[in-house]
Amino acid sequence: MRRIAVALAFTLAAAAFAVGGAGSATSKSAFAVVVEETTSAASNGLTLNSALEGSFDVAAKTASGDGVYEVFAGATEIEHGTFTLTRLVAFQFYGCGEVTMGGETITLPPDFCGGRVIFEAHATSSTGEERDVLYEVNCQIHDPGGQAPPGTSEGVKANARGVNFNKHVTGDNLFVMLP
Repeated sequence: MRRIAVALAFTLAAAAFAVGGAGSATSKSAFAVVVEETTSAASNGLTLNSALEGSFDVAAKTASGDGVYEVFAGATEIEHGTFTLTRLVAFQFYGCGEVTMGGETITLPPDFCGGRVIFEAHATSSTGEERDVLYEVNCQIHDPGGQAPPGTSEGVKANARGVNFNKHVTGDNLFVMLP
């Protein structure tokens, strides 16, 4: 009888944990990450267009996924290529389920989450040149009633070969909490 009680308690605890919701997420979760085409700018006038689909696991400090990029000087493309995520460097969790746009609060599905994630990635240009880069994704989704940290914005930053694309121009990013 005691074994049945322990098994039942374990089952109920596991079920409660499973339905706890995205709002109770911790920094130990796994997420899918989607970056729709976004533009970032560097202080030297170059711009970077990039897109990404992948996933990351905070507890395991792993990341996988592939993206594409184009570098522009004005309207002239000077380089393009692909990149592959190689590892998770850092993750700051903002929460799930709500975003504020133009002062208006928009309710989202509870597994739509936000935060700031930094990946290490390996890029290969169309000419075959290879380099390692840091690729940062910022998504402004947050917990209901909360907010993303002041001074942050939606977008991507990337640092490659000494060119730091550190200004968000456009952005449309999403982290989806995985079960």
